[in-house]
Amino acid sequence: MRKFALPLALAGALLAASAAPTLAETEIKGATYLAPTHPLGHGYEVFKKVVEKESGGKIKVRVFQGGSLLPAKAISDGVRDGVADVGTVTMTYTPSYYPRGLLLGDLAMYGPNDTAAAIAQSELFILHCPGCQADARKQNQLVFAGFSTPQYVLIGKGPMNTLETIKGKKLRAGGPLWARFAESVGAIAVNVPSSEIYEGLSRGIIDAAMYARGGLKTHGLADVADTVSEVPLGSFRAQNYFSYNIDSWKSLTPAERTIVLKGIAAGAIANRMAYDEGEEEGVALGKEKGIKFLQPDAAMMKAVDAFVERDTEETIQRWKEKGVTEAAEIVATYKELYKKYEPMVTPIQNDEQKLTELLWNEVLSKIDVNTFGME
Repeated sequence: MRKFALPLALAGALLAASAAPTLAETEIKGATYLAPTHPLGHGYEVFKKVVEKESGGKIKVRVFQGGSLLPAKAISDGVRDGVADVGTVTMTYTPSYYPRGLLLGDLAMYGPNDTAAAIAQSELFILHCPGCQADARKQNQLVFAGFSTPQYVLIGKGPMNTLETIKGKKLRAGGPLWARFAESVGAIAVNVPSSEIYEGLSRGIIDAAMYARGGLKTHGLADVADTVSEVPLGSFRAQNYFSYNIDSWKSLTPAERTIVLKGIAAGAIANRMAYDEGEEEGVALGKEKGIKFLQPDAAMMKAVDAFVERDTEETIQRWKEKGVTEAAEIVATYKELYKKYEPMVTPIQNDEQKLTELLWNEVLSKIDVNTFGME
């Protein structure tokens, strides 16, 4: 981060014009690894717009999109080392850094409302999980926003909405959680990157992908799939969407920190809204192409619920063995927070301004900008 001194004459004029404290001119570098048109990039563009507007242009934000400053796997180290002031840190790329964040990632099938999940995760990280912040601080970072993609479903060839039809099918699994689920219903988990789902379906390497509906458009899956089985499979949540370099945070004034937090609130919700819009576009394209959308039957839903309950308990034990001694408390708190936010989010699900206000009022405004991260 760079601060630029104002010319003496101009500084004097500003002080004379207003008794309110003024902001030094500051530059913030943000890093994400996808295009500005992707929800990840869109949220950072909104962050930039809000911060520059709220500061009257005294804080300049340069957003480096598409990995132009740091590729995805290097963002955590890059934010730690000050190459970027803030960035989207995908915790699965550096698993030893963020054990508690990955514990939460293993709860990805708990709770179907992704916006509620992201806000619950934000509150947990910031207000109730000292260990989560301690993990980040070891990397010279502060965590300011949780994250969630849209819900994953089964996009593929043929119905897979019953235990009978899913058995023996080859399913693209985007991580260990989904591999465990596939095995629990008698399917076969296949490790295929999201960039290769189209080829995998077209060549028969997989029968279906556990992926978001937006992929029907963004990944061209509407051209190779004929069925979407709407089995609720959770979403990817193992990301610190706004991870801030501690030294850069300390260099800000309290007034600047407040403005940055307002930008984070707006950017985090804009990211979620963009994902949801992508879902709508994917579904519309799928229906236009004649793809069938099938609801899971009662036996499948019972199997999903049983898996989530069983896997949650196994997850707690697994992470305790890895040294997260408070794993049970983290899981219990997250569940409480999700239950708090689901009824708050549902009535305003499509209202970006109200959701931004919710994240600000319930979480980010409660940060003491004079002391947080200043230890």
